[in-house]
Amino acid sequence: MLNICIVFAQLERETIQKRVSDAYYSRSQKGFRMGGKPPYGYRLEEILMEGIHTKKLVEEPVEAAIVREIFDMYEQPDTSYGDITRYYAEKGVQFYGKELIRSMLAQLLRNPVYVRADMDVYRFFRSHGTNIVSSPEQFDGIHGCYLYQGRDAQTDKLQNLKGHMLVVAPHEGLVSSEQWLNCRIKLMRNKTIQANRKAVNTWLAGKVKCGNCGYALMSIKIQSGKQYLRCTKRLNNKACPGCGKVYTEDVESYVYKEMVRKLREGQSPAAYTKLNENPQVKQIYREIEEMEKEISLLVDSLAGAGETLTDYINQRVEEIDQMHQLKLEKLSVLAENHATPEQMEKVASNISLWGEIDFEEKRFTVDKMIRSLKVFPGSVQIQWKF
Repeated sequence: MLNICIVFAQLERETIQKRVSDAYYSRSQKGFRMGGKPPYGYRLEEILMEGIHTKKLVEEPVEAAIVREIFDMYEQPDTSYGDITRYYAEKGVQFYGKELIRSMLAQLLRNPVYVRADMDVYRFFRSHGTNIVSSPEQFDGIHGCYLYQGRDAQTDKLQNLKGHMLVVAPHEGLVSSEQWLNCRIKLMRNKTIQANRKAVNTWLAGKVKCGNCGYALMSIKIQSGKQYLRCTKRLNNKACPGCGKVYTEDVESYVYKEMVRKLREGQSPAAYTKLNENPQVKQIYREIEEMEKEISLLVDSLAGAGETLTDYINQRVEEIDQMHQLKLEKLSVLAENHATPEQMEKVASNISLWGEIDFEEKRFTVDKMIRSLKVFPGSVQIQWKF
């Protein structure tokens, strides 16, 4: 976040730039030296950069082909970690002399070292609060990136990108920005879906809320064998009147009919485009760029400004920054809710075969179409994702 005291913010940025420059070119033990094991798909090669002997990542053809194959596989909507690890186990392919496991695969797919970083990658990391040290012009669609643990970041860089440092690297990436982003966003979505996997009684679990208090509804089976939805807040301390006696089967039937109607209204799979082609996303990118231009002009105006003008500029920068943060939050929501054309083809197929698909496929379909459900006595409100 930009500080009101702009001059200090500029000095801080210069400090970060120097730290990352040291990471590439310095032999100091305090820097981020290029050492240890190179990422799978690359080897280290001695080079002379700006008069200093250092090392650069260079593509290792056999391993690089496997990396590209992994991204090709994971980009497919139906491919899971297990599918990929089993595939390479059956082929006898080893990674660093070991069998590929889920944690290794997850780390590989998240690593921006493999992406041919362009402005879409720049915007993705900006939207997640990453400190981007390289200038936008350096995101040329050719070179990969290094992601460093931020000094003041509160979380691990594999789990949350906020506060960490990203810099464009000297080596060339292996996969396109579009493919890398498709895989990265799929990873983000899967994390959300897995949090609700304990559900067994209804495929609406995790989506259905009490219309009165907003707490989750739990599907409870009674002696007759029927299930009905109960407000968890009411179950805990009777602090909510609940939503009345609502049978799970009735709500499921209503929601299914509404999903059918939603698709018939013209929300066909063909209407789903790449994230960066979404008109809302494009508009947010334009607005963010305009804000950055205005901030740049304000910073330039500080030179020689009097106290009154300086106060105004600082206030204006703070206002813009607040709007900037709201735009980034909206962009994150759009990225999280985005569905690929292939996924929507699957959704349409699942709707047409509803009586034949399993519980998890129904959960998948609901997750792609619905953000939340609010149940009131006698009515259900659906908040769609599109």
